[in-house]
Amino acid sequence: VLEIGVGLGADHQRFAETGAVLTGVDLTARAVEHTRLRFRELGLVSDLRVADAETLPFADDSFDCVYSWGVLHHSPDTAKCVSEVLRVLRRGGVAKVMIYHKHSFVGFMLWVRYALLRLRPFTQLETIYTEYLESPGTKAYTVGEGRQLFGGFSSVEIDTVLTHGDLLS
Repeated sequence: VLEIGVGLGADHQRFAETGAVLTGVDLTARAVEHTRLRFRELGLVSDLRVADAETLPFADDSFDCVYSWGVLHHSPDTAKCVSEVLRVLRRGGVAKVMIYHKHSFVGFMLWVRYALLRLRPFTQLETIYTEYLESPGTKAYTVGEGRQLFGGFSSVEIDTVLTHGDLLS
């Protein structure tokens, strides 16, 4: 399993606890170090590296599973990240990727706050996400855009899920 964007290592830990042979990458050395410390304390093993999802340092067809939760849409070139996921994924492998949905409750709330209440109701959602959601340049996709983004995969299943983040809980 390759996890792109290990963060503090919570999901990575769950994979390790099920016995997965793991590799994890993150753009920041700080995240990799936090995950290393977490794994050391718990006696878990993973090959952890600082790496950019746009240019993964792995050979083609290296992983049975690639997992990335809420990461790729922060990249300047999300399409390049997706092509890298496809490149390192073995034939018959599975990629589990979460990207932000454009027409979400959070997006609507941000649009109300930063467009409607500022008397700029024609502000595009792309601008709202880029300027006001998490890090600068964050993107969100419609279902159709998601299908296009992952069009190189042999099959694509898209689910839009209401989460605790949407409910602000």
